[in-house]
Amino acid sequence: MKIIGFPVPLAGLQTNRIGRDEGVRRTLVQTTLDLIQAGDGEPTAAAVATISGISRTTLTHHFPSLADLYAAAFDLAVKRVLDLVRPVDSATPLANRVELLVSDRARLFEEWLPLWHFAERVRGIAPPVGVGVVQFRKVLRERLATCFALELGALDPDSRNLVLDSLDAAFGLDSWMNLRAQLRLSAGRASRTWRYTAGAIVQRAFIAEQPRPALS
Repeated sequence: MKIIGFPVPLAGLQTNRIGRDEGVRRTLVQTTLDLIQAGDGEPTAAAVATISGISRTTLTHHFPSLADLYAAAFDLAVKRVLDLVRPVDSATPLANRVELLVSDRARLFEEWLPLWHFAERVRGIAPPVGVGVVQFRKVLRERLATCFALELGALDPDSRNLVLDSLDAAFGLDSWMNLRAQLRLSAGRASRTWRYTAGAIVQRAFIAEQPRPALS
């Protein structure tokens, strides 16, 4: 017997399913990030499934391997972190830009510490995470170049690259990690150390080296 009923809106069902799938993926990725922030340097599938309340089968359906899950979590974390960085107006006085650079990066990298430990630990089993770290460093360097575009543009190419390398080394992830993990400075003292370093580099590169007016 043929049963006649109301037509089923297939397009609507598909949209709802896609929406549910995206919600599940977001939950799994966020749970992974929550575990990382809590100090778990290599969250297991069992831990993610248990805490998220999503079955291991569903987790595997969305992320066939832990490497896939780790890569998605890292990508989301990078996007969120970079969205927090305030744009820099090149017309802002140099001292103000230095202060903005220091305060933004101190806050950014402090929040980043657990994820950095995670990335260093899992990059061998999750190559996309390693690629993401390289790209993240590249973006940070490009933003330094933007921050000091006015001053860098006044230098010759060799000096410009040297100064940018110095800034990149002084205000990159490794520098903050060294201050916090190796020297064991508090976040506040590490930030003050950064300010001192920034002032010294800027004074040497952008102020002291400016050509002096010729004597009449």
